[in-house]
Amino acid sequence: MEKKEKEPRKYRGVQDEIHEQHLKLKNMTWKERFQYYWHYYKVHTIAVILIGGFLISLIHDIVTAKDYGFYGVLLNATVLSNEKMQDAFAEYADIDTEKYECFIDAESSLSHTQMTEFDMATTQRLIALVQTGDLDAAVFDSIIFNNYANNEVFLDLRTILTEEELAKYEDYIYYVDYGPIERANADSDYINENLISGENENDVTLEGMQAESEKHRHPEDMEQPVPVGIFMAESDFVKESGNYSNLVPIFGFPATTSRPEAAKKYLEFLWDESIDFVDMLTN
Repeated sequence: MEKKEKEPRKYRGVQDEIHEQHLKLKNMTWKERFQYYWHYYKVHTIAVILIGGFLISLIHDIVTAKDYGFYGVLLNATVLSNEKMQDAFAEYADIDTEKYECFIDAESSLSHTQMTEFDMATTQRLIALVQTGDLDAAVFDSIIFNNYANNEVFLDLRTILTEEELAKYEDYIYYVDYGPIERANADSDYINENLISGENENDVTLEGMQAESEKHRHPEDMEQPVPVGIFMAESDFVKESGNYSNLVPIFGFPATTSRPEAAKKYLEFLWDESIDFVDMLTN
C-alpha cells in the first residue's frame, strides 16, 4: 500500500516569510533594527502613542479634578481676563484653590441678531451648567437675561438675599411679571408679547435695550412682579472695567445654584469699590 504524501501545512508561505524576517532581524544592529521597525510600523506606533497620551491625559484630569468652589459667567464681557478675575475673587471669597476650582467665564458671548454655531455651543453649555447646578451667578445683558428669566432660570431674590441685603440694591432691582408666565405654562396656546424679547430690531440698539429694560424697574405696572435680577450699570465692576458700555447688564442667581453663599459673595465683590477692576482687563 502506497504511503500518501503528507499534505503541506497551510499558510506555510506566511510562516516561511516570518522566519525569514526573524533571521534578518537577528543579524541586524540595534540601529538597523530600529530603522527597519520604524519603516514598517511607524503609523501603528504613532497611533499607539497618540491614544496612550490621550488616555494618560484623561486619567490625569479625572484623578486631579477639583470640585467647583464657584462658577460664574460674565456673558458678552469681552475685555476681561478670566485668570485675573478668578484670582481676585478667590482671594476675596477665601476660596481654597488647592482644593476647589474658582472659575469665571468672561470670554463667552451670544449674538442678538443671529444664531451662529458658536452661539449654539454657548447656549447649550449654559443650559447644561444650569441643569447640573454648576452655575452659581451670571451677568447677562438685558435681552438675554429676560429670555432666561421668562423661563424661570433665575431665583426670586427674596429667597436668597435677606431683607437687609436686598435693601442695598433696592434702586437696581430687575422685576419680571410672573402672571403671564404662569398662564403660558398652564396653556401652551397662550401667547403674550411680554414673553417675547429681542425680536424687534430696535431692541438690539442701546436705546431699544434701555427702553425695554426700563419696564422691569416698575413692579407697580405688573400683575405679579418677582425680583429676579439686579441692574449692574452702576456697579463698580461695570463703571471701572468699561464692560457692557453698549448693553444693559443684569445680575442673577441661577435657580439651581449649589453654592448660594459664594454667589452672594460674588455679587458683593462686583459692587465693592475697593476692588481694582481696571487691573483685571486684558492687556
